[in-house]
Parts: sequence; C-alpha cells; structure tokens
Amino acid sequence: MTVATPTRDELPEIVRTVCDTHAALVDDALPGLLDGLYLHGSIGFDGEFHAGSDIDFVATVTRRPTDVDIEALRHVHAELGKRWPSPAYDGFYVLESDLAGRPADVPEGPGVLHEWFDVGHHGDVKEITWRELRDHGVTLRGRPLRDIEIHSDDAALHAATRDNLDTYWRAQLEAMEHHPREASLPQAAEWGALGAPRLHHLLVTGRPTSKSGGGRWVLEAFPHRREIAEEALRVRERPDEPSTYAADPDRRRRDLIALMSEVIADGVTRGSMPSAAASDR
Repeated sequence: MTVATPTRDELPEIVRTVCDTHAALVDDALPGLLDGLYLHGSIGFDGEFHAGSDIDFVATVTRRPTDVDIEALRHVHAELGKRWPSPAYDGFYVLESDLAGRPADVPEGPGVLHEWFDVGHHGDVKEITWRELRDHGVTLRGRPLRDIEIHSDDAALHAATRDNLDTYWRAQLEAMEHHPREASLPQAAEWGALGAPRLHHLLVTGRPTSKSGGGRWVLEAFPHRREIAEEALRVRERPDEPSTYAADPDRRRRDLIALMSEVIADGVTRGSMPSAAASDR
C-alpha cells in the first residue's frame, strides 16, 4: 500500500497553527536564524494525527546558536508552550549540513522534549529521524526536503532499530510484567501494541511506518494477535468506541505482553536491512 506524504496545506489546522506560531516567534526574536522547518514522525504518513498525537519538528538554522540565541530560543518555547500547551511540540535545531552526516556526529545543540528546553544531544537526533525526513518528511519552510542531502545508512538504521527493541522495548515489557494494573490500561495497549511492531515493520520491510501503521503491521505479520492490535488502533483512532476488553482488562494485559514478547523475540533475530529500504524519496 502506498503511503503519501502530506503537503503543508493537507496538514491538520492545529499543526499548521502551532508550527506557524513557532516560526513567527523565532523570526521576531532572532531575525535571520530560522532557515527551514520540517516535520517527521507519524504525521508524514498520510497526515496521521489523532487526539494525543505530538508534533515532531526539525529546524534548520543559518548558524550554530550562540548562548544569546539559546536564551532567546528558550523564551520562544516557553511562550509557545503558554499559547499551545497541547499538542506536545518536540524537536531540535541543526544546520542543514548536519543532515548530510551521521546523526552521531551532530554536536550538542538546543532542543525541546516534553516541554523541557535544553542544550545537549536531543533524543530524536538519530538514524530513524533522518530516514523519516528523507522518505516522509513534511516541508513547512525552507528548501524542499527532496532537494536536501540527507544521510542514509541502512546498516546503522537496522542496528539501531534492533538495539532499541532489545533494550528500550524489552525494558518496557519487563515493566508491564511487574506492574499489572498499569499494563492493563488502554493506553498501555496503544503504546506497546503500536510502538514495538512499528520497529518490527522497519526491520522486516526496510521502510519506516507510523504508529497506526505498526498496528496494521500486526494484522499482517501476527494475525493471531489481531484483537490486541485492533484494541490499540481503537484507542488511538476511535477512543469513543467500545472495547472488547472492557469486561476483563487483565486479558488485555496478557494479550499485550504476548504480542510484545513475540515481536521482540522475532525482531532481534532479524539480519541485514532488506532491499526495500532503497525506496524512492
């Protein structure tokens, strides 16, 4: 199935408004600094955006931000958070030339995550972000992403994805096993039954996908886990619909743990990135 990257005009109004406010605040505080503004993540896949979704941005700048610039950006994001406390707006500032190199080589810089503005190595400065920008990034301002040189390393992306499954997601699975009440909640199903399969999809197909795409991948690759995948998609896309687990939340937890265990066990055995990774931009 072909997944389209939306244009700016096809984005939800709230996304355009928050991003336009961000750009205007930066322009007012630091004229000439902001060069480009781009989005990555689920929204790049047919404009997927639901209640509770966040906005993930990458801002390219015309110079390495100075201490004065950084303080101004801190105030920008404080003001943006006051005007738009939701949706969450997470991202970082880099030079356009940084995108041509390895994420690991990007120097520390300003960014915001979960409303916390800081200077350091932002959590989204990583291989999957570069790949999402290359294949499904949304251009809001500046040169179109298709005209920008963006680093691509299938082996590094594959290794990082497999490591993420084996460390972060395995730890999430262990936490669910030790905290049954929290793991029985609908939000846990959405988090685990979409997030871990999303990585598995990349390892198997060589292509990134959205959160909902991760759930639909379960329907294809793990059809015997259909109910928990449908539950996760319901929570994300249709939260007002009734749950098939309403009478027995612990069954939801057991099904979630079973799916995540299977996804992680299979994913960490996957070898090199398949040739599908060389998809057209």
